[in-house]
Amino acid sequence: MKGQSLHIKNELQQLPRLLEFIEQATEELALSQSVNMNIKLAVEEAVVNIILYAYPKETNKDILIDLAYNGKRLKVVISDYGIAFDPTVAKEPDTTLSLEQRPVGGLGIFCIKKLMTNVSYHRKGDKNVLTLIKEIH
Repeated sequence: MKGQSLHIKNELQQLPRLLEFIEQATEELALSQSVNMNIKLAVEEAVVNIILYAYPKETNKDILIDLAYNGKRLKVVISDYGIAFDPTVAKEPDTTLSLEQRPVGGLGIFCIKKLMTNVSYHRKGDKNVLTLIKEIH
């Protein structure tokens, strides 16, 4: 499996580095534009959630993004040492409600689950480990 890693801090100013990293990795793999966009959107959404919620009132905290590709699937593992949160058990939003009726939040996690083939989470000691898998055909 081919792999690459990126280490960033929990600051929104780090997002351009994240997007450039994903763009370069997906270009090297010659993935389609639609697959590339799905991966970028899902990873960006996951990392923004970590930046905004995993370390409340703290800065300069670590987020590690590991990408691995085996020719059939791309695996993205996002790790942080913030507050434990399992997005895989988050209640799916009721998308049949109008925008005015919907509660705030939850759409990002919903999108991640729809864009990726598989989303899993586990807590390893004091570390959150979110794994996103995209099957590439």
